Parts: sequence; C-alpha cells; structure tokens
Amino acid sequence: MTNSSTWSEESFFETPERDSIDGGTTSSGALWHSISPRWGHSMHTMCSYQGMFPAKVAHYFIQRYSKPGELVLDPFSGRGTTGLQARVEGRRAVSNDLSPLAYVLSRAKVAPPTWHAIGRFIDDLEKRYRKSSFTDMDVTDDIRMLYHDNTLRQICFIREGLLSKEITTWSQDEFMLAGALAGIMHGAWRRDDTSQYLSISMPNTFSMSPTYVKKFIEENSLKKLDQDVFACLRDKMARLYLDANPGPEGDAYHVDAASFLAGEALKPGSVDLIVTSPPYLQVVNYGTANWIRLWLLGLDGVGRDQGVGRKKLDAALDHRHTFGSYQEFMLRTVLGAQRVLKPGGVGVFIIGDVAAPGKDARPLAAQLWNEIADRTDLRLMDMVEDELPVQNKVSRIWGETKGQATNRDCALVLTHKNASASFERAEIDWDEPYKDGGPDAAHDRLRRVRLTT
Repeated sequence: MTNSSTWSEESFFETPERDSIDGGTTSSGALWHSISPRWGHSMHTMCSYQGMFPAKVAHYFIQRYSKPGELVLDPFSGRGTTGLQARVEGRRAVSNDLSPLAYVLSRAKVAPPTWHAIGRFIDDLEKRYRKSSFTDMDVTDDIRMLYHDNTLRQICFIREGLLSKEITTWSQDEFMLAGALAGIMHGAWRRDDTSQYLSISMPNTFSMSPTYVKKFIEENSLKKLDQDVFACLRDKMARLYLDANPGPEGDAYHVDAASFLAGEALKPGSVDLIVTSPPYLQVVNYGTANWIRLWLLGLDGVGRDQGVGRKKLDAALDHRHTFGSYQEFMLRTVLGAQRVLKPGGVGVFIIGDVAAPGKDARPLAAQLWNEIADRTDLRLMDMVEDELPVQNKVSRIWGETKGQATNRDCALVLTHKNASASFERAEIDWDEPYKDGGPDAAHDRLRRVRLTT
C-alpha cells in the first residue's frame, strides 16, 4: 500500500532561501528553485496533472514580464497553473486546452464560484441524491474495480448530472465540482488506512493501465473504502478555498491551440504575456495518464489501447509527433502567438528536452528555435535552461525503456523583433498576499465544515 503524507507544517514559508532547496538550478541562477515547493495559491492543488510546471515558475514570468490589469494567456493550459496565478496576481487571464480534463481544471480556476456558493451547490446535490433511488451503475470492470459500490453509486449520480449538458455550457459550480472531484478520484491512502481519495490506494498524479491496476490489486489484496463522496468533496473544497480568491474572472476555451491563436477569440495585438508549456514530444500521452478522470468527464475506454475513448482522444491531441511534425506544429503555434502579442508583449514557451532510450538528450527548445526563427517576426530575448534532478521529476516512473523526458526544461522567451520589454523587473516579489492563514488553517476550516454538515 502506498501512503500519502498529511498536511505539512511547511506549507507556508516566511523567508525565501537564497540557494536551491530542491537540487535544481537554471542558467540564470537558482530563481524559483530557491523557493519552497509548496509556494502558491491553495487552488493549484485541485488536481495533479502529468507534465505540469510549478506555480512558482508561472509567477516568476508573470512578475517579470507583466503588470496588474494586463492580459496573460496560456494556449496549452493543462491544469490551469498560469491562469490561476495570473488571476490572483491581478492580471486578466485567458486559458485554452483541447483536453477535456485540462479545460475543466482551467475553467474552474480562472472563474471559480464563491466558497459559499459551491458549498450550497454540494448541499443541494447531496439532498437530491439522498431523495433519489439512484442505482444506475452501468460501468466497466476497469472502473468498478477501483471503488466501493456505495462510493461508485454517488460518483455515477454526479457524473450523470454533469454529462446531461455539453461541457462548454456548465455553470461555475459545475466546473468547480468536476475539477475537485477529478482531483480526488484516485490517490494513496494514509498510514492509518483512511484517505482523502475515493479509490483503492494508488498513485494520484497518473493512472496506470487497467491491466496493471487489476494485477496490483490482486497481488496486494487491496481493499475498497466506503467513502462518502459528498463529505470528501467538502473536505477538498475546504483545502482549495483556504486562500482568498482576488483578481478578475478569466476566460477559458476548449479548442485546438493553433486554431485558437488564429481565431476570433483573441484580437491581434491584444495579449501582454503568454506563459505556456506545449505538449512534450512523444513523452506524455495525456489520455492514458488520466483515463480514470476522463471517464468521469464522459470518455469511456481511454485506458485501453483499442478503446473508443483512447482512439478519439489520441486523434484529437495528436501526441505522436516526429520532430518534423512537431516543428510545424510549433511554428503554427508561434505564429499564432506572434499575431496576438502586443508590440511589446512577451511569449514564454517552456519546452522539455527529450531523449530516445539509451541516447543523448535532444535540446528540443534550442533546436526548435533554430529551425523556425527565420520564419517568424519574433526574436529570442532569453533562453532559460532549467535543470531538476531526475529523481524529482514525475517522468522518472517510466524508467529506462520509456522515459523520454530528461532532467532539463528550457524556456524560450520571445518578443517582436522591433520591440523591447521596458517593464521587465530585475527583482521578483515572492510575497503571497492572498494567504488567509497559516499551516493549521486548513485543519480549522475542515473542522468547521464537519461541524456544520
């Protein structure tokens, strides 16, 4: 059984350390590696996501290249890190992602309902469930093996309600509900065999294949917890809403990034800053890594090679790029960024280096820019190489045979050839003004929630 740690007393720090505290470094010094790994707004913890970058990375570039009130865009928004961080720092945030899970998480974070509103929504949902005689659990064995029947019945009730409408028409409450529920769909139990998650004890960041999970359950005699989904959701919301939610509501879109950047949603020359991390080249299959959460959002069979959901999502996300096709894909993206950036705007593209098994790493960002630079009207302001020990990267789980991610990412910092970012800051403010409390605030809020429900 894999155990999870309890809420850490180190969740909030007082004074940033000068040197790296996670073993990482960049070509410009320690930068964000000198800051606590737990730095950032509480809502960043909504749901783990493969290939995500820390909130402190988004904060660094938001602070350095934008001002409050300006427009910050992430066309590959993933779990919504850039959008949330931009919003709570007083910027206008626009997010986009073609993945249903990424869209839900991004939309929930850039325009969350109030703490009281989501509480009332969950209360009303639970009342409807208790009054119903819901028994419809027509699910595959892949899903059924993960949950106690009572827990699965509640999940299916919530899922059916969400899927009764098109995902793009959901309310703020429904996006937040779906995002929070996705975050607790699976994860590791605590040492005392309790859990904040709904499933058998398993990893939280990614979903192993159904065949592997089934074998692991049998070999380790894993049990299913009879979890009250509504109680777990209240606990999750208490943690997510631990910090205040300042800043203007943002927008989120659910289309292909290149089409989005070339479309009507964004006017030419309207964006002050882009901070984004395009998909890894042949490393992360965002469907298989999230097949359980994608089932929640209506995609069945994503966990199986020949599953209908897998084929549909693979075709849409097109994760099997060669370097040549990836180059053309990124050229379209960069040209779209060029179109929407203001004359003095900045685009930051965080790209991970990759390596074929047994071969040297390919400095993907540098090679990519060398190939496409002459086909754009942008210039390279900076190239920040970021190295993190491989044992600290989630991609280490693939081992030597599949692990094409390396210990290095690289941020390409671009702007128009005839422009300069006159507002670039030399010093980054690492204060977290939205913090509502200290390390024990989450416990206090959870106790109050339980006393009133």
